[in-house]
This record gives sequence, structure tokens and C-alpha cells, in this order.
Amino acid sequence: MRVLQVLPHLNIGGITTYTYTLAKYLLEKGIKVAVCSSGGNQEYRFKELGLEIYKIPIKTKNELSPKIVATAVQLSKIHKYFPYDLLHSHTRVTQVACQLNSFFTKIPHVANFHGFYQKNKARKIRKIIKAQGKYSIAITPLVKDDLIKFFGANPKKVKTILSGIDLKALNRNTHPLKLTGNPIIGSSGRLSPVKGFQYLIKSIPEVLKKYPQAKFYILGEGNYHKTLLNISKKLNISNHLIFLKQRSLAAFLNALDIFCLPSLEEPLGLSVVEAQYLGIPPVVSGVDGLNLLVDHEKTGLKSKPVNPKSISQAIIKLTTDKVLYRQISINAHKQVIDKFDISKKINSFIKIYEKAIKNTTS
Repeated sequence: MRVLQVLPHLNIGGITTYTYTLAKYLLEKGIKVAVCSSGGNQEYRFKELGLEIYKIPIKTKNELSPKIVATAVQLSKIHKYFPYDLLHSHTRVTQVACQLNSFFTKIPHVANFHGFYQKNKARKIRKIIKAQGKYSIAITPLVKDDLIKFFGANPKKVKTILSGIDLKALNRNTHPLKLTGNPIIGSSGRLSPVKGFQYLIKSIPEVLKKYPQAKFYILGEGNYHKTLLNISKKLNISNHLIFLKQRSLAAFLNALDIFCLPSLEEPLGLSVVEAQYLGIPPVVSGVDGLNLLVDHEKTGLKSKPVNPKSISQAIIKLTTDKVLYRQISINAHKQVIDKFDISKKINSFIKIYEKAIKNTTS
């Protein structure tokens, strides 16, 4: 079987990592994989796996852009060099391009949905051009419900494969970054308002009252960086907040005492899963997919959304209660091994691929 993974770019991000890990384990199962995108700084990682990399003109967020048609045409050209049996798309614009190509070529398309589309719920075009392929893969039950409830997806064609992480790549013995502070609190992700970093920053003064040597670190990049810096300056806590980028996630996480992700919206939160696997107790806002990861006081602590005081209270509780800290660390690590090992989910992807191909050719 040959599968072409289609995504907008290969820059650092959750979907790029997801696709990379999926490709890695598909190869181990004997599935031939190639990847196409507009390119990006993570291309070298895919090449190290021995994958063929193809370019598509998909730099757009507009589902009706001429680039969608150009991409659909390019996919047919790629087929001459890599005769794929199935297209596996990630994100909305690639789903539309793959669906268009599939319509004319009759090559099956499987669409992967990685999140919610609340900003698009008023857009009729989203419901008309479903682009959900022969089958759709939702990364959590909540994402599946979102597709069915708001966009009229066929429940029989939406399959849930709970997202996971590559445990082999996330080494618990990785040498930690040299970070100072007592305690050391960290977070990671795209610097955008939806991640809630502004509320984490606003929680810092309260934590400093109890632990004046505390340091906070945020690993990530994004357009919201300057706004977050301005918030820290107004609160006069700049000396206790450091932004990092392009660092090893395992090395970063291994240096932390507590991981915090106060998102306003989160389909799942793989950074939390990664922290849990490394035994770092998380503090998360009680929203969406984060509720799937954190059972309060068992696999982490939940804070109220948009609530700096609740965040600071949770951080202080974890730092103060060593017994609770240790128990959460043990429980969270075990949960990841039991539920979020991506290598154990690969057969589920292959079964969907086989079903899509069979239903197309029969």
C-alpha cells in the first residue's frame, strides 16, 4: 500500500509532528509513505526517514482559492512519480484539494481532523464542501462530535483514533536544559491568545508571594509574543519570565517541576501528554480535550479557565504538597503508556486505509 500524506507545510507544529510520527510507524508496518506540502524547516526530519518529499502550491487558508485547484492538479502529477493508493489529508485546505482530486481520479481520500472549527461555524461553505473523504479521522471523541453536530458529517464515516505521542522519541533520560528557579514552571505551544499564556503570566505575582525564587519559561513562537512581553512588563515580573524557542522539547520538559497549559480551547493537548509521560505534573484549564488528559488530583490539577488566581493556587498546591505531586507524577506517566502510545494505534490507521480502498474499488 502507498499513502501520500498531504499537509499545508512542514514547519514546527503539532500537525507536522503528528504526520511525522504517523509516517515513521507506518513505514515500520511496511506501508510506503510520501509527503507533500508547501515545504518548511522540518523537511530534513522526513528525509531522514527516507521519504520522498513533494511540493504543492497550498499556501492559502481560503477554501475557494485557485491554489486549491492547482494543488489538486499537482497531486495528479505526483501520482506519476509516487503511484499512491490513498490520500491522507491534514487541515481544511488540503482536505478540499484532496477531495477534488479524489473526485476526478477515484483514488480514495481519508481526511484527518485535528481540532475544532468554531470560527467557521457560521460559514455555509464549510457545510456544503464537507471534504471529509471516504472516512474521516477525529483525534478525540469531542472532535468527532463537533464534526457531526455542526457540519453534518456522516457518523458512520467518522472514526476516532485518540491522538498520541512517540514514546521512543521522548526520552526520559534526555539531559535537561540548564534552567534556574525554585520551582521551575514551564509551558509550550504556539504563542497565540487561545493558548491562555496571558493568564499564566498574570498568575506569576501571586506565585512569587509564596515562592519568590520561582521562574517561568514558555517555549514557543508566534505573533502574540510582543503582547505577552508587554503584560509581563506591566506586572513587573520580567525577571521571572523567560521565552525560549527552537529547543529540544524533551530537554525542556525534563528541566521543569510543573507544566502549565491554561488554554481557552484545546482539542487534546499533546504537550500535556508529553509532560505527563516524563513525570511532570500538569496544571491545565478544565476545557475540551484537556479534560480527557487530567483527572483532577489524580493525573494533574485543573484550574478555572481565564482565571490567573486559580492557576496560581494550583501551582502553589503542587509545589507545597509533595505527596500529591509524587502521586500525580506516577499516575500521569502510567496513563500515557496505557492510552497515548501512538505506536499502538497504527493498525487502526491501516484498517481505515484498507477499508477506504476496498470501498472505492468494489
